[in-house]
Parts: sequence; C-alpha cells; structure tokens
Amino acid sequence: MNQTLALSRMKAAWLLPLLQFFILPAMAQITWPSSQLLPSFPAPATTQDHIVLRETSSHWEAEGPALSHNTGRPESDGWLCQTSIDAPNQHMIYGPYDASIPAGPNVAEFRMKVDNNTANNDSVVDIDVRNATTGQTLAFRTITRREFPVASNYVSFTLPFTMPAANQSIELRVFWRGTSYTKVDWVAVQQNASSAEMYLFASLKGIVNRTKPRIFSYEGDAFAEGPFTWLQSLGLSYTEHADKWSLISKYRSEIAGLIVYDPAQMHTVNLATVLAKNRKALIASPLLLSRLTAAPYNLPVLLDLRGQFTSKLQVYQTLYNTYWPSLDRRLLIGLNPDVHKAALREYATALGAAVIWLDPNVAAESTLLNSFLNSMPAGSNYMGWWPEEAPGVQRASQYGIATIASDWCSNLTIHSGTSRTVTVKPAPPKPALQNKIYVAFILSDGDNLQYVEHLMRKLWNNPDRGSVPIGWTLSPAMLDAMPGALNFYYQTATDNDNLISGPSGYGYVYPNSFPNQQRLNQFVARTEDYNRRAGFRVITIWNTITGGINQNVGQSFATYAPSLLGLTAQNTGGGLTIYNNSLPGMALSCNYCTGEQAMKDHIASAAAGWNGSSPRFIIIQAQPWTDVKPSNFKNVANSLNADYVVVRPDHIFQLIREANGLPVDASPNGCRFNPITKK
Repeated sequence: MNQTLALSRMKAAWLLPLLQFFILPAMAQITWPSSQLLPSFPAPATTQDHIVLRETSSHWEAEGPALSHNTGRPESDGWLCQTSIDAPNQHMIYGPYDASIPAGPNVAEFRMKVDNNTANNDSVVDIDVRNATTGQTLAFRTITRREFPVASNYVSFTLPFTMPAANQSIELRVFWRGTSYTKVDWVAVQQNASSAEMYLFASLKGIVNRTKPRIFSYEGDAFAEGPFTWLQSLGLSYTEHADKWSLISKYRSEIAGLIVYDPAQMHTVNLATVLAKNRKALIASPLLLSRLTAAPYNLPVLLDLRGQFTSKLQVYQTLYNTYWPSLDRRLLIGLNPDVHKAALREYATALGAAVIWLDPNVAAESTLLNSFLNSMPAGSNYMGWWPEEAPGVQRASQYGIATIASDWCSNLTIHSGTSRTVTVKPAPPKPALQNKIYVAFILSDGDNLQYVEHLMRKLWNNPDRGSVPIGWTLSPAMLDAMPGALNFYYQTATDNDNLISGPSGYGYVYPNSFPNQQRLNQFVARTEDYNRRAGFRVITIWNTITGGINQNVGQSFATYAPSLLGLTAQNTGGGLTIYNNSLPGMALSCNYCTGEQAMKDHIASAAAGWNGSSPRFIIIQAQPWTDVKPSNFKNVANSLNADYVVVRPDHIFQLIREANGLPVDASPNGCRFNPITKK
C-alpha cells in the first residue's frame, strides 16, 4: 500500500470520531432511579420540530344530507332519539353510500352520547358497517350504556373493517334500541394510509426523543388545549413542519430500519412497539413499505411480523415468554392497537416497555394478564388504560399495582424531560371556624395524565378561575412524568386554586382491594413521599365509583401519610370518619356531579336540617367531561346565601380538624416512616 495513502487513512480513522464528537448533537440517556415511579427523559431541545398528527377521514354529519333516518329528529349539532318519544328498534342513522373508501383495512368511527351512563347496562345501540354494493356486513358491535365512559358528552366508538375492493359503496348504521336518550354527532371512516402514518410517526418520535426530545406533535380534539399551548407554557420554541415525512429524512441517521406489523393481526403493532427501541426501528404498515424502502429514505426491513401469529393471545404469550423476562418489569402499558395509534405509543416506543391489551373479563386473557401482573415487583405501575375501567383497576389493585391513566398523552417524552424543580406555592391561611355551612368544590379525574395535559390545561384558561376556591386533582406521578407541567400549574395558580391528589394517591387504585396490608402500607408510604414533594395534602380515595374506605385503609393513611390533612371517600353522604384519632376521612356529598343543578341539589340535601348551632361540612366533586368548568362553580357559589362559606379542600379539612379537636396543621413536612422497617 502507498505509505502516504496509508497515513491518510490512519489520520482519517483517528479524526472521524473526533469530528463526530463536535458535529453530532450530544445524546443523553433516559434515567430511572429506583426511588422514582417513572423514568426521566433527557432535557428537551429548546426548539422543537412541531407536527400535526391526525388521521385523514371521510366525515358525515348526523343531521346532514348524506345520511338517512328511520327514527328520531335533528337537534342542533346532531340526530337525537329519546325514550317514550321516538320509535325504538329502528335505524336512527344509515348511509352515506359513499364509494370513495379505499380497499383494505379502514376504521369506522361513530361519535355519540347518552344522558346517563350508570343507570343500568342495557344495550343502547347496534352499530355496523355494510358493503352496500354486495350487502355484506363488514363489522358489527352492540354498545351498552356503561360502555359510554362519560354522560352528556360525545365519545367515539370505532369499528375496524376491511373494504374488499375499491369503488364499492359503504353504509354506516346506528340501530337504536329505545332504552336511552341517544344523540349522534357524526360518523366517519378513517382511511388506512393515514392510520398507518400514526403508528409510523409515533415510533419516530419515540426513537428520536429517547436521546433528546426534539419532536412535538399536536393530536388534539375538542377536549384539547391547542397546538402550541404547552410549548409556550414550558418556554420552548418551535419550527412547524407541514410535511411530517421531512422529519424522517432529517433524523435518518438515527433510524436503522423498519418493523412491519401484520394488518391481519393488529396486536402485532404492540409487539412492534416493544421491539422498536433496541432495533432503532420505525413501526411500518405494509401500505407504506414501498415509500419507506425507496429513496430518499432507503430504510431496510429489519423484522416482518406478517403471517407469524394467528391470534391476539399468541402475540401476547410470545411477548411474555420471549421478551418480558429481559424487560424492565416495573412498567406495563395497556394500549388498544386499533384505537391508540399514536399518543402514548411514542413513550412506550422510547422505553421499549411491554405493551399489551388484555381484558380481565376474558378467561384466557385474564390468565395471561395475571402472569404479567404477578411477575411485577412491588411499587410497579400500569400505564395507558384498560378495556374497561373498573375490572382493570380492580385487577391491578389485587396485585398492589397502580394504574396511571395516560393512553392519550401525546408528548410524554417531552414532559418527562422537563426540569424536576417544582416550586410549591404556600397555602393561604384558613378562615376562622364559625357556625357556618362550609362547602368545598373538587374537580375530578386529575389522576389521568392526559386530562392534566389536555382538558385541564384548557379549563385553566377559564376567565372565572380564581373567583371561587376549587380543588384541582392532579397525579403525584407528575413529579416524574410531567414536572414542568406541575410547576406551571403552581406558578400560575391563584390563592383559590388548591392542587390536591387524584385517585387514590400516586396512582389510581382501589385500596380496599390490595392483596395484603404490607403492600397497602408500601403504597401509602410512597404516596406520602410523592404528595409531600408535590405539595398535595388532600387525597380523593376511590374504591370503585361509589365505594367507601375500609377501616384498615384509613388507618394505613393515618399512620404512613402524616402530612395529609384529610381524605375524601366516594360513598356519597357517608359522613365523617376519623382514623387513628388523627386523620379525617369525609364522604363526598356528590361524588361525580355533572352540572350546576346537580351541585345545587346535593348541597341543599346535605345542608337540610342545619340549625346554625354548629358548623357543617359539605364536599362536592364534579366531573370535567360534562363541561363543568370554573364558571359553573362560581355560579353555584353565587347562588348560596350568607349561611354558606365556600373554601378550599385543604381548608375544609383544617376546619374539620379544628371542629373535632385535632391538630389543624397535621404534619406538613411529613415523616419519612418506613412501613416495613418501622423506622
């Protein structure tokens, strides 16, 4: 070899790593100390690549000309059927006989609401998708009352289906059973190529953001806060990208290739999510392969999951047998691959966490779910969501595992990298105890990280916030998952904004269902640590939607959470219990009020018979999903006479303590008491 050429090559070999050191951005690592519930991501870039991540759909308004009806009538923004008024067992919606839906996998979406989702579990509607050209039913589902997660607000139900050929007519139908007030807003078909892009760009965010969060996506709907709100609140700048695909080119050097999922077995999407991190791979639909493998991306296929699995259970059994033993078992994530296409999937991809969708109510799935939960260490968490709330939270609680609701969190990789410095705003002095009726308002569902990220952030801008005292429930897990957001809420809070802990501590559990007292005490002690650092001194304890607090549970909180001022319980009207002669637990007077009139009615009922000779205490919890906002609390407060005083939740518990001869301030700094070593 020519000596000069050899020296040149040696010099190049020596210089290249040095040049890369100066040219490439510094890449940090995700950290997860044993003391943390959830991992911390590297600090986000000061300028984010901003994209809008939504599916393309064909959309038809229920009251519009494209759809037909056999029962019901138009009302403002939708098509309404009411019991005892409209003819039951008829199609309230059918049509639109559109022939533009592409062949292959698609998803039909039906946006509907009922006025009551708890009265019973009767069948409300049947929804189906028909190929009107051939008469073939492509998908069908019966929806019961309790499958509506909220009342009086629109929610979406989806039906995956396969269109057998192009240029065939589609029919979407809603068959009304006559058992419930039902209103349809619109129906739609999410087209397959845009759905495939959701998985693709969620995985791109996960792969890129795990070393330094640089991609921010807006995926919001009517509940959402706006495309730039959090970037502005966190002090981050951004560059908008109308063409999402340009980011694949921008970050091509950080991507090794593709994992192809099987559209015939959609649960392979969850398996691909688990495997993407170690392979630095994007999750790819076969529909996008020709584009991704060609210039300018030239991405190779690293793993093709097509044809490898014949059932959902086989996918998750393989995950359990082959991959779960080597994963971090402190975290399990639940995502429906037909519904949760992006959102939390970027976080799961970045962590390489196990992602499942197993139903506790299905025998074979229940057995496998138990295997996952039983092999998780104490203090582990289940993120995402469940096929149904109560069975899922109940099952996890039976293993001492908390659920951190988060399936629609859309930028958790960025939120988890924000500064961990949270400056707690001191509480103002409590009012003097008098013979009055004290009322405290609480807004529910803050255990849900997506609510904190989206709807709560929207409600925070309400012009009447701060006009009356409100307890805002949040998750103590925000200290790890969203510390910058928690600090934002504190820094912008008024003296009337009281941040408290949502159900039922550091995560959503049913404490009455814990497997043993030791696991319960560990949960409470860790909740105390997180609450103390987050500045939360009241907890809303849930044991199902309507359950009270067992004596041993209240005693555990009294012993191992000394900084708490009080607990609320869901057994409406159940009164006051003082645990260990030190911690008051007060049943809510309304555990899930849906509007102003409901709040007024429950206050009046709880105040009945008061003669003015002693104080009385009333706690009203409202739910945000029925458009309850600070203005509604203000209106209710203004309707009360001089006998009433509206106070913060922490203040009402201080007043309860004073009225019952307990120390008013409890132990605000907490006590680092170990429930196992007793030290």
